[in-house]
Amino acid sequence: MNIIADNGLYEVEYENEHYEQLEFVRIDHICEISYVTFKNILTGEVYTFDMDRIKRVRKIMKVTPLIKENHVAENSSHSL
Repeated sequence: MNIIADNGLYEVEYENEHYEQLEFVRIDHICEISYVTFKNILTGEVYTFDMDRIKRVRKIMKVTPLIKENHVAENSSHSL
């Protein structure tokens, strides 16, 4: 299973349960078992799934991070 660790929202089907609005957190490998962790962006709940038991993962939206301009004095006209 390929999960791209970028900014996006996912849906996961796991053991007859459906999870939505999930943001990728991390992948862990413990005792030859791979786990993937997601966080629900609406409720704040964190879910860790055994990757072998996930039936389906689908990216539902790509989210681009907000880029804030740095308004620190760029030249002498902005300085005190």
